[in-house]
Amino acid sequence: MEDENQVKLSENTAKVTRLSILSSLSRVTRSFIHVALPLFVLAIGQTESFYGVMVAAAGYVQAFVLFPAGIFSDRKGRGLSVLVGSIFSGICYLLIPFTTDNLLILVLYALTGVGSGFASTSISALVADYTEKGEERTKSYGITITAATLTAMIGSFLAGFILDPSALPGINPEMVRYAIVFFIMGGTGIVTGVYGYYTDRWLHSNHEKVGWRTEEESYESGHTAEHDTRTAILFGATQTIMGFSSGMVIPYLLPWINAAFTPDPVVLGSIPAISSITLATGTLFVGLQSERVGKLRMIFILYLFAPILMFGLVYAPFFLLMVAFYITRMAAANMARPATNSLFMGEVSGARRGRSWAIIRIAWTFSRQTGTLLTSFMLGAGLVGGMVTYGQVLFPIAMLLYPVSVIPMYVAVRRNSRRQQESEAASQLHAVGE
Repeated sequence: MEDENQVKLSENTAKVTRLSILSSLSRVTRSFIHVALPLFVLAIGQTESFYGVMVAAAGYVQAFVLFPAGIFSDRKGRGLSVLVGSIFSGICYLLIPFTTDNLLILVLYALTGVGSGFASTSISALVADYTEKGEERTKSYGITITAATLTAMIGSFLAGFILDPSALPGINPEMVRYAIVFFIMGGTGIVTGVYGYYTDRWLHSNHEKVGWRTEEESYESGHTAEHDTRTAILFGATQTIMGFSSGMVIPYLLPWINAAFTPDPVVLGSIPAISSITLATGTLFVGLQSERVGKLRMIFILYLFAPILMFGLVYAPFFLLMVAFYITRMAAANMARPATNSLFMGEVSGARRGRSWAIIRIAWTFSRQTGTLLTSFMLGAGLVGGMVTYGQVLFPIAMLLYPVSVIPMYVAVRRNSRRQQESEAASQLHAVGE
């Protein structure tokens, strides 16, 4: 018995390690862009408004491809979807430094949304496919997201370091620095695709998909297409509320810090890098403890802190205090991801996991880009003053939607729990009748 447990532990460790590496590779590509893109936009003579349009365009494109990407992932395999999506995004990043026309830059960055749609859907579903519903799945999400968050620290810091003339002198002209960053992003994107494809093949050869195991059949039997659709719609309502709030704030946080405090690029890149350490620690804690505390309760408590910490961030009188609020706020709002992902994946069937995940990501992406685009319009029109004034007025207000967003998620879980109890009671009555 002890030998069997040791073998199972070894197999689970190998499985989670590979999934963590895949999540880390995917995340490090995106971590470069958070620092590089707003600075790149200013370097080519554009404004924060144009930056907002770029981010929104990529998000809308991603939203359009998410559902077909989810169907493709369910039918053709997670690995092939990661391969196609990551390589496509990588090629787009490689082409951006060779482009001088602003419209073409906008189009190329928007097209990265195609690759993100295919890759993100499949990586999240892949973790759920090979983990047990409940504690194992939540822990696996906690570990993989923690690994990805720590890796993101490398991208944020390295982007700021490469772009800072004082930190890395001797590289001229300035656009060469941006070319180096985009080349790294493109290269890691391609590596992510290849590694994701072979990880899926390895998992398929060495592990059984959990969603189709006998011990889950009794639970999954009540998961009709209608059940999964309604669950995805309710979780999608949560993502819509939170996405709109996030879209008005998160893409503009670093531009706001840049406008309010004008730090050097290496310092600007270090802020999200440092926050990744606390975020990773908190994410691991949530992944390990949320089953005991309760996923919904944990999510609500974390989201309740988001507007409070944002208020402290935008009204901090000096730079270091603002950084402390930034780190704490990013940790509190993002630590909930293992619990949220595990909760949703456990409420839908394995056979429709990719497309169900796509539905909630579409809701998130459309609403987030709408918030980003609305902010871009307000900044461009000068409706709320400049970047600094906008952040001080609207960032805390937008964050108030985070705790509100938990309500539809709560309704979905309660509804499914009640239906499951009714189904079990009916089965027991039927067994007694026989």
